Amino acid sequence: MTLDELITEMRDKDIRIFDDGNAFKLHAPKGILTPQLLEMITAYQGELLYLVRLGDVRLCPARWEHRPQWRYSQLAHKFVCRACRGEAAA
Repeated sequence: MTLDELITEMRDKDIRIFDDGNAFKLHAPKGILTPQLLEMITAYQGELLYLVRLGDVRLCPARWEHRPQWRYSQLAHKFVCRACRGEAAA
């Protein structure tokens, strides 16, 4: 499974990921996190934490509410969420 496939599966299963200092926390509906899925999340933990800190819109926990605050980051070459990054809205 690629990182993009993992992110898509996490989004489809309503698995949310949050920055918790040196690691991240997962919030998911009961019974969704299988051992196989946890193994894939662990394998990509560094990349996932980077994307959460970047504010990558694919991992935005409030996608619809935050959509007006999305912007394209030329530095990261990705769309990022200002709310997830803690930036003031323009």
